[in-house]
Amino acid sequence: MAKKTVQTKWLLFAVLTVILSFQVSLYAQTEKGIELFNAYEFGKAEQLFRDQLKTDPGNTEAGYYLGLSLYMQKRYEDALAVFKGIKDAKKEIPHNNGRLEIMMTRICLELKKYPEALKSLEDAKAAKADPADIHVCQGGYYLETGDPKKAIAELEEAIKIDPDNAYAYYYAGYAYVRLGLPSDGEKALKKFLELAPYAPEAENVKILVDALC
Repeated sequence: MAKKTVQTKWLLFAVLTVILSFQVSLYAQTEKGIELFNAYEFGKAEQLFRDQLKTDPGNTEAGYYLGLSLYMQKRYEDALAVFKGIKDAKKEIPHNNGRLEIMMTRICLELKKYPEALKSLEDAKAAKADPADIHVCQGGYYLETGDPKKAIAELEEAIKIDPDNAYAYYYAGYAYVRLGLPSDGEKALKKFLELAPYAPEAENVKILVDALC
């Protein structure tokens, strides 16, 4: 009887060791993907996260970074589909704080899906997203729907809260241009490029800045 008890304990220990090793491996893979993402290797990061999700489909952190990797490659529809999948599954992203909803808002604005953008923005507010990001997205919404003055008010508030929020300057730059203030627009867009040189919008922003100079 004692011998069987010892064998059972060893079997349980072996099983737990295998499970723990597998979890550690998955965590390391997620970290590697994030490292690739932070090194601007978005294609490689995408493939790694896709491979990881085949074996660990419930890994919302990997799913979130997969969406970000697609976004950075200007594959906005694909990124939005990934984010919607996470949202619809009602699974928590570690330390989310509304960042999923903010990204969905930004992409919907890019795709001119304004009702969806507004819904995602309300979800971001409910999730208590970063106040600066909320003002940025609200400003972006006003800009895209034809009210650059309201947009500026929101974006200036965002900059007060977070002077390094790149997208506050992005939307502000376009809003200033639409208001007939090209020098202010140029200044804001240059600040955006300084803060987010690898953003998917950077190429078009550079073209506009050159035209404003």
